Amino acid sequence: MKNKKTSLLFVCILIICIVFLVFKFQNNNEKPNQKQRKVQDSVGVSIHRDMTENDVKNMANAGFQWVRISVRWQDIETRKGEYDFETEGYDNINKWIKKYNLKPYYVLNYSNSLYEKHRSITTKEGRKAFARFVSVTVKHYKNQNGVWEIWNEPNITKFWNPQPSYESYVNLVKKVAPIIRKEDPNSLIVGPAISRTYPGSLKWLDQAFNYNLLNYIDAVSVHPYRDAPPETVIADYQKIRSMIKSHTDRQIQLFSGEWGYSMAPKPNKKISEMKQAEYFTRMMLTNKSENIDLSIWYDWKNDGYDQSEIEHNFGIVWRSGNPKLTYLASQTLTTNLKGYKFVKRYNLKNKDDYLLEFSNKNEKKAIVYWTKGSHHNSTLPLESGSGKAISMLGAEYQIEWKKGTDFSFSTSPTYVFID
Repeated sequence: MKNKKTSLLFVCILIICIVFLVFKFQNNNEKPNQKQRKVQDSVGVSIHRDMTENDVKNMANAGFQWVRISVRWQDIETRKGEYDFETEGYDNINKWIKKYNLKPYYVLNYSNSLYEKHRSITTKEGRKAFARFVSVTVKHYKNQNGVWEIWNEPNITKFWNPQPSYESYVNLVKKVAPIIRKEDPNSLIVGPAISRTYPGSLKWLDQAFNYNLLNYIDAVSVHPYRDAPPETVIADYQKIRSMIKSHTDRQIQLFSGEWGYSMAPKPNKKISEMKQAEYFTRMMLTNKSENIDLSIWYDWKNDGYDQSEIEHNFGIVWRSGNPKLTYLASQTLTTNLKGYKFVKRYNLKNKDDYLLEFSNKNEKKAIVYWTKGSHHNSTLPLESGSGKAISMLGAEYQIEWKKGTDFSFSTSPTYVFID
């Protein structure tokens, strides 16, 4: 009897150990990257495949650090088991990205009619085939300290049809994220790149979080397009950060993965070239003030010549390649705030006014101010001093002021580097 009890106790202990090891293994799979690399205070731009080397060179000249491009499965695998990155131009773009010291932000995108009927991945065969595509692609472009984003805007029917499904999307992430982690451990895994930050979009995002999406990614990417001024995004970011915090204790970054303003006219509204440059600058500054570590503008070049077509008018440069005012605004922001970190936003009496403070490693202080309201004068909380002012488009001039001096607030941000 004693031997039977001893044997039973041994079996129980063995079962407990096996259960513990299985749980630990599953838990490690759920949290595959506790020491993830981080991106800090970076700006990037979205592109399409019709880029030239000169385009990529000018992206670097405009001050961008990241280039976001969709790697489409349908383009790469046109025959089962055969992968071609050269014919569609991906290899050339990657070569130019490296040449001009940029970083790749690759979007692993969309389905393939060889395996799926719709623009979504819902079958076991489709997930396996997509995983093979991801493995081949990541091996092909690894070791660049880049970003791998899994899909684009899966919360809308345009990009995940016939019906967006957070379960199917997260199942896909669970399948391919460990592959990316294994093949390119110094990269970042990003998702889900949701369309807009409407209540319905945030509900979908919260459902994905409930389905353990945050255990597989390093950063949450959102596309906060809007007709309203860029500053209105602040409340949305705060909601998303609160959602992240309620679902995980991991340090998940928040990226503005795609956002821009088209110059095509809309009912009762048209974005002028100057207004686009203002919104670009204010978007980037607002994102900095909200600690959005990577901000991607959509997009680099106008997609066509039709001034009434929305998709033809997002570019920083015209279809010809000539720069818009937004190009100058980008150069001004990235050149002058290089090496500066956001410190704080001041609370001003006029809630439409914005005043941000930055500093560099030498403790040199810079401020940027603007209004989203009408042009007016207002005092800044500064002691008497002097410095160099720079307009949104790069005009430089020396200024002096006394405590209580009025400054001119306009919708175009002004930079002041204090002596």
